[in-house]
Amino acid sequence: MRAMRGTAVAGALPIFDPSRIPMETPAVHPAVGEPRCLPGAFVVVSPHLDDAVFSCAGLLRAHPGSVVITAYTGLPQAADMSTDWDRRCGFPTAADAMAARLAEDRLALAQVGCMGLGLGFVDSQYGEQPPDGQAQLADSLVRVLAGLGADRVALPLGLFHDDHVRVSDAGLDASRACPGLSWFFYEDVPYRKRPGAVQARLAQLRARGVVATPAPLKTDLAGKADAVSAYASQLRGLGGLPDAGAQAESYWRVAGGEEPRA
Repeated sequence: MRAMRGTAVAGALPIFDPSRIPMETPAVHPAVGEPRCLPGAFVVVSPHLDDAVFSCAGLLRAHPGSVVITAYTGLPQAADMSTDWDRRCGFPTAADAMAARLAEDRLALAQVGCMGLGLGFVDSQYGEQPPDGQAQLADSLVRVLAGLGADRVALPLGLFHDDHVRVSDAGLDASRACPGLSWFFYEDVPYRKRPGAVQARLAQLRARGVVATPAPLKTDLAGKADAVSAYASQLRGLGGLPDAGAQAESYWRVAGGEEPRA
């Protein structure tokens, strides 16, 4: 598999490197003791450095003490490689892109008042994912959630982008190992605007026995536009996100997960 290297990640917490923690122990972050979610807070699982704020800034603002876990925060082995997306965002190399994105994420998460952790996996744009990448993600999530003392977890619904689908599916795998937690989906911005994307994904999940029902979670959209604007490089690549800071956020409660009956 590709390297999972650790540069600093959002919020003042160190990057989480799954390879440094024995499989049988929960995730612990010695540099900061054992961070815990506050009662009533959420853990939002984010594929990339921007997805949680684009999709859930209002939820994070409304629930102090929440934590964002970002899956793809690592560098590829060839850190000087150049991809089309990074060039569109203004960066000549992967190393330049990740350094700037981590800085943007720190600023954005500070504006919504939450902590951040990075799992250190490598974005699919930098090369093929390992065959067991989803299983590794699920295992890492289970151990980090145990260390945080999470009660409520919000996963990406898993729209359009392969990384989003992979993180969503890994989160569902983790949910089966953590049945005592409350699990939710959030609709991925900007992909939720693709015609039929949300309905198609919900139908796909339902065929797998995963039932999702609308969840009217409390949000606070004041200041979301400023937090979104912190991701200047990604907005450049996307051509902007019109009205992203004012759009209502959409959430679904997760139930089921068992195999559908024949």
